[in-house]
Amino acid sequence: MTDLARDGGGAAARAAVPSVPGVAPRDLARLPGPRRHLDRVERDLRAGLDCVWYFPDTVVESGRAEFFLRELLRRFDGAVPVPGSVAPSEGGTEAPAAGVVALPAQRASGGAPDPAPGHVLFDPWHEEDDGFDADDPYGALLGSWATPSAGPGSGSPATAEPPGAAPPVSLVDRLAKELGAAGDPLDELLRRARRGHRESEDGDPDQGVGGDAPGSPPTVVVRGWEEHSAEEMGQLLRTAHATFREAGLSAGRRPRFLFAARIDDLPTRALGRGPSPHQVTLHWWWRVWTRLDSEVLLAWRPRPPATAAQALYDRVTDSVVAEVCGPDVDRALVLREVWKGGDVESLRHALTAALPGGDGRGSRSWPRRMSTAHASRPSAEILDDWASGVVDSWDGHVRPVVAHRLLDPASPELRVLVCHAQNRVLLPLIEEARTALTELVPGLLRNGIGLDVFRERARSEHRVRNGLPAAPLAELEIGDLARAAGYLVLPSDQRDRLRRLSQTRNHLSHLQPLGQEQLVAVTEALTTDWGADGAR
Repeated sequence: MTDLARDGGGAAARAAVPSVPGVAPRDLARLPGPRRHLDRVERDLRAGLDCVWYFPDTVVESGRAEFFLRELLRRFDGAVPVPGSVAPSEGGTEAPAAGVVALPAQRASGGAPDPAPGHVLFDPWHEEDDGFDADDPYGALLGSWATPSAGPGSGSPATAEPPGAAPPVSLVDRLAKELGAAGDPLDELLRRARRGHRESEDGDPDQGVGGDAPGSPPTVVVRGWEEHSAEEMGQLLRTAHATFREAGLSAGRRPRFLFAARIDDLPTRALGRGPSPHQVTLHWWWRVWTRLDSEVLLAWRPRPPATAAQALYDRVTDSVVAEVCGPDVDRALVLREVWKGGDVESLRHALTAALPGGDGRGSRSWPRRMSTAHASRPSAEILDDWASGVVDSWDGHVRPVVAHRLLDPASPELRVLVCHAQNRVLLPLIEEARTALTELVPGLLRNGIGLDVFRERARSEHRVRNGLPAAPLAELEIGDLARAAGYLVLPSDQRDRLRRLSQTRNHLSHLQPLGQEQLVAVTEALTTDWGADGAR
């Protein structure tokens, strides 16, 4: 065990936060959570569905929404990105926190008017009617999700125009220009879709790219954060849907629309009451990140070679880092550099150094509803927090993205998370050690002690109290084996090892995280073989 591990990471926690390389964009695209999410959006688009893809504000501001949008478009041959009417402000985005990769700002269209410093925010999710209209189920659903709030500030989240500035070019006109169409751009999209269909039937089309079949219909992409009017986007989607349906194109042959937006850019009420849920799908950047993403990121940055016990200690440390940071994958990389393992208090000190300002007191919590954590979208009661990048769904839990509240020493939450992480790594290994010992018991029995006598001496208090017979040897728990260890030929160090494993399991089963000395001892115990000689 290294001196740093034995110190509990306290020295590292008190040191300055090191400079940690952020997550490379290529790595982001390779992670299982984002890949699975992009696959879902791609699958719906290929099925002929129009999609609206919602991102939190922070994901857009960091440039990652743009990055993932480009990753998705690389899979399509006929993508038609529409230049925006709102140029991204220069220097208007806050510098990313430590460990967060900064990506280029979204592209601006030439000649677009300069935006105002910010846009008007409003609450588009004020629910007034939860009724369901059987004749218009999609419209009723949207109405129950999003009803505009009254008062000043309601309406389109458009940027203000400077006095005397020319009005921005409409979305339809910009789409027509991008397509090179002199008239209605929807007619041009229809023409391209029909041409591609004929080519695919003739058997002599251009070869498609990615997963696109040759002659696939075009995919029109609109970035909501570069648009000035939610009504224009909603109108285009409704008109396109009606036009393509009336043209008689099957779903798989229709041009497809993808609107990537923040909730303030394109409130769902702007989509109107026309499209059916079978033609328009809403995707949310929610429940994307998982523990596996954090573990993969940490595994891509391996530690130096170590002994078996140190390697297991490091596995426990990485498990704790992933569990504590949750959906904040960037922070996981920072915390891993700051904290090299140890007890809960050393971890709290390291978190204080790794997280942005705040002591965790007064941090709000969210309803612990499993239905919300497993849903495909954030519920109305946490939508504002999701949109601002404060909360996310992670591995079946609604979790804060930046875990300031874990810094509060009066809160038990950090201890519980640490215990969950230790459980995840150590309990399967303790079970493996238990199984290995039960297989050796018949050969380790003292002279004159039969197996039935050993099983009776190992009988748990629960079985004795309830008059239950002794459990079969294979079902004896680690505590039962420790109780009857005196009937086995084991050296003292092996008895100590058995007792240590039993105590560790009891601690973890009762959500009591292991301290530094306990971790060092149990990692040594779990990398030692059973046997009279204690050989490793």
